[in-house]
Amino acid sequence: MRYNYKKMSEGKIFVILLIIVFGAAFGFRACATSVAQGNQHTEIVTVCGKESVQKGRDGHEYRVYTSGQTYTVEDYYGSQGSRFDSADLYGRIKVGETYIIKSYGYRVPWASTFWNIQSVTPTTQMPTGTCG
Repeated sequence: MRYNYKKMSEGKIFVILLIIVFGAAFGFRACATSVAQGNQHTEIVTVCGKESVQKGRDGHEYRVYTSGQTYTVEDYYGSQGSRFDSADLYGRIKVGETYIIKSYGYRVPWASTFWNIQSVTPTTQMPTGTCG
C-alpha cells in the first residue's frame, strides 16, 4: 500500500521540517562540544580579574583572567556532560582567590577561543604564575 503524500497536511510537513532543522542545529553544536570536551585541562591558578565581554550585537562572554590562562564560562551540552548555569558559576569565582580549574576545549589566540571552565575548587596550593 502506498502512502499518499498529497493528503499530508501542511501543518504536519511544517512540524517535520521544524524537527529536522532543530535536530541538525542542536546536533552539530553538541557534536562540536563533545569533540572539545575530549581535550581536558586542569590548572591551579589565582584569579586576576574577570569581565563580561561583548560578542557581536546581542551576545556576551564571561571571561576569567588568571595567573595562568584566560578562560571563559559558557553553558554547554555534549557527550561528557552539560551545564546551563554559567552565570552562577561565574558569580562564585572571586578575584584574588586561588582555585583548581578544570576546563575543556582549545586555546586558539588568533581565533579568540579560550578554555571553557567546567569546575572551580578553592585551594591553598601554589598557583601557576602570578598576576600582573
